[in-house]
Amino acid sequence: MPRRTLLLLTYGIALIPCFLQIYLLSEPVYGLYLIRVLCLFALLVAGQIFTAAAPRAALSIIQILYAAWFCRTYGELAVVAAISPVFLYMQLPRPYSRWILFGFHIIALNYAVYGQPAPWTAACNLFLMIVGILLVTLRNAAMNIHSSDVRYDDLRRKHYELDETRNRLLLFTRQVEGAAQAEERNRISRQLHDDVGHRLIRAKMMMEAALQVIPRDQDKGMTLLLQIRDQLTSGLDEMRAAVRRMKLPEEASGIHALGRMLEEVGRENGLLTSLTVEGDPYTLYPSQELILYKNAREAITNALKHGHPRSVNILIAYREREVCMEVSNDGTLPEATPSETTGFGLVGMKERCALAGGQLEITLNPSFTITTRLPVERREEIV
Repeated sequence: MPRRTLLLLTYGIALIPCFLQIYLLSEPVYGLYLIRVLCLFALLVAGQIFTAAAPRAALSIIQILYAAWFCRTYGELAVVAAISPVFLYMQLPRPYSRWILFGFHIIALNYAVYGQPAPWTAACNLFLMIVGILLVTLRNAAMNIHSSDVRYDDLRRKHYELDETRNRLLLFTRQVEGAAQAEERNRISRQLHDDVGHRLIRAKMMMEAALQVIPRDQDKGMTLLLQIRDQLTSGLDEMRAAVRRMKLPEEASGIHALGRMLEEVGRENGLLTSLTVEGDPYTLYPSQELILYKNAREAITNALKHGHPRSVNILIAYREREVCMEVSNDGTLPEATPSETTGFGLVGMKERCALAGGQLEITLNPSFTITTRLPVERREEIV
């Protein structure tokens, strides 16, 4: 209930019956009666001024006693004024204080109407109880509304905070993806320069030699031309492989992208491939899916280039705090530990893992296996 409405009820239920009581006075003592009414009004105003619990409880007791005496003295409509203290003590914060004063108020009211007819006494008590119960109900409703407003404001604030956090995460994800793609482009450009570029230079030099040899020895010139053709074919194959590794297929993501990539590799190279998933798959960030895809592609490319395997297997394990991908093959094992050699593309894979806070592991037993570990935080935990 609004405070203004409560004040109007408090003053109205006390003062209006008192002024109407003037017409029922048996003796014309209006001056004294008016002073006593003003004293009752002063107690009502003081109860609204002192908002602390202890002063308000003390004023409630004084007001109950004074209103009961006023009712006992003048009777009739003054009974309604004797009920007015209920509006004061029902605003106390502690329930037991309110109900103790309510019981005291009932006793004082019954003392004030003592000797009156039983129906009148019952009506006065019933009216007080109805007003008290109504005030308690209105107070509880107001408290519930206030609590709902507080919860709504809190939820709205948390929603804004979560939305801001989500925007930050999306921005961070885009930054990680951009860094990973920039690193991948740099690595591919180095590979194109070192491998394809050297093949083209070699082919150019062999072409110049063939131009000098063909007029004198056509058989040797044809041999050089065949070697040039092989060099160009190898260069084109490496360029196509580099272009395929540049980005994740747009029509697929996650496990589906790895599955399609394995099918293409197996079909093009005559390999046996398998993809195994452990645990319950959950959604990863695009940057994490990109890292897993590119590391798997790089590991398979290295296996085809250096190990010449007959089968390639990928195992993805979804765990509580990390996602783990193992890429293994049954090809020829390297003579030295790969982490201590070059030419295996491990630097790029390690850098990608480091960007996401993960790590790269290599084992040779029982087969050559490259393991990518990425820490994850489940999205339902973030929300």
